[in-house]
Amino acid sequence: MTSNIIILLGGGHASGKKTTALSLKHELGKTLTKKIEVLIIDMNEFKFDNFTKNSIDSSMFNSKSSAITINNNQNQFPKLIPSRFKFDELKSYIKCQEGGNQKILIVHGLYALYDKELRNMSHIKVFIDSDPDTRLIRWIRRDVLNEQIDTLEGVINAYLLGARSEMSDFIFPTKEFADVIMPRGAENNAINLIIDGIMSMSNLNEPMHLPENYLRPHEFGNFRSEVFDVQKNTFYDLN
Repeated sequence: MTSNIIILLGGGHASGKKTTALSLKHELGKTLTKKIEVLIIDMNEFKFDNFTKNSIDSSMFNSKSSAITINNNQNQFPKLIPSRFKFDELKSYIKCQEGGNQKILIVHGLYALYDKELRNMSHIKVFIDSDPDTRLIRWIRRDVLNEQIDTLEGVINAYLLGARSEMSDFIFPTKEFADVIMPRGAENNAINLIIDGIMSMSNLNEPMHLPENYLRPHEFGNFRSEVFDVQKNTFYDLN
């Protein structure tokens, strides 16, 4: 039986996790000569029933104050914690994908790097980072302007009263478990670096049609064979 390749994409709210997952799948489709299924798994699908499928339900953070001049009393609002996700169910789903032809599983979510057993199951662990202002702007652009599923005040309240503390308390500390850190979201060079790590794995190591801007192994010396060597605890930060 062939083992699947599991990629974890963690990071803060609106940092570009889903975009990176979709870009990885797209580039793998162009790069692989071998027919292989690429499955994207969104951690938001593994929440308990009292939570929405969105990253954060902003209605939990309704305030009588204006979002910009909100008071500092946060005790009345729920604390966002990792336990709202069904990690055991997620891991069971991943294990159920074993058998048959090899697949590439791309798991993205706020806590993709949080669970130790999930990290041990994976082959490549990526933390997608960005400064808080940029993430808030992306969040507003996505949910208020583009998808129109939230209000400006709702997003700002959710950020100030929930997401900001969740990021510092639970999500940002998972950065230390990453093999690769993407500091500016879904950038082409970073995505190609991850694809290079995927291609170095045995069952996919065959002739490929590579994009012109692809990061080829000879450009990095021995980097290709070592960057995702979990046993060596290799760490790489894209600057």
